[in-house]
Amino acid sequence: MKNETNEALIRSLYKAVNEKDLQTIAGFGATESEWLDVPFDFTTYGVNAIIDPWASWFNIFPDATCEVRSLVAIDDYVIAQGIGRGTHQGVFNSPAGVLQPTGRAMQVNFCDVYRLKDEKIVRADSYFDFYGLLEQLAPEKLS
Repeated sequence: MKNETNEALIRSLYKAVNEKDLQTIAGFGATESEWLDVPFDFTTYGVNAIIDPWASWFNIFPDATCEVRSLVAIDDYVIAQGIGRGTHQGVFNSPAGVLQPTGRAMQVNFCDVYRLKDEKIVRADSYFDFYGLLEQLAPEKLS
């Protein structure tokens, strides 16, 4: 039963992401929450740890969506793999420097690993292909 509940919770998170439903996304946060953006080696802590990364992403890619291709729940953990898409409309403060809006469409593979407790996300590790994203948004930075 726990696996099905946790799977449904994370599916509802991605549904909220695709609908830009910030209230629902924020509801996944708890005082002990942590969100690690692995490519940036940056962790957000606290009750806003879940909403802040998504709100930032939506500022950069206002039309962002996540297509979940695989989702597996095992006890307190849920692993989601998929493809993120969007159009670069906002300033992106990235590890490669500031990327001004390009208007370019992007598509990036991701794998998010969640640990849940009491229907809240207490830890999220977000892995995505930053190099591939950079190649799409700023190929001149790679020359």
